[in-house]
Amino acid sequence: MDKSENGKVFLLEAKSHISELLSPKTGAGETSLRKIKKSLDETKTFLHSNSEHDWTSTFYQYTNRLAHLYLLRVLNEVPAYLVFVYFMNDKDMNGPRSIDEWSGAIALLHSFLGIGRHKLSKYIADIFIDVQML
Repeated sequence: MDKSENGKVFLLEAKSHISELLSPKTGAGETSLRKIKKSLDETKTFLHSNSEHDWTSTFYQYTNRLAHLYLLRVLNEVPAYLVFVYFMNDKDMNGPRSIDEWSGAIALLHSFLGIGRHKLSKYIADIFIDVQML
């Protein structure tokens, strides 16, 4: 998390290959898991997700980031933004070579989670960086 001079908060998440979108379910204990599930379910409801998928499982890292944005921006009125940085042409990671490859994977993730354009979308940015251009 980073904060700008004007008080805006930026949550950053970077990925080099598509399999990083998949994350294991939370390893939280029973008490913490109840709190996490409640928070994720509240976020899921706010975003009008139509998925029956448990947000504490397969894509937990992604849903956790959405919940943090919801917590900051909606529940605490903090001017927060979520930035996903997707690297292309990272040969060491054998990652995607194009925006289209990333976009397809992201669309699949959104479809699985039952979210399309939603109330927090305007506070989320996807940035694509070609590492060969660095």
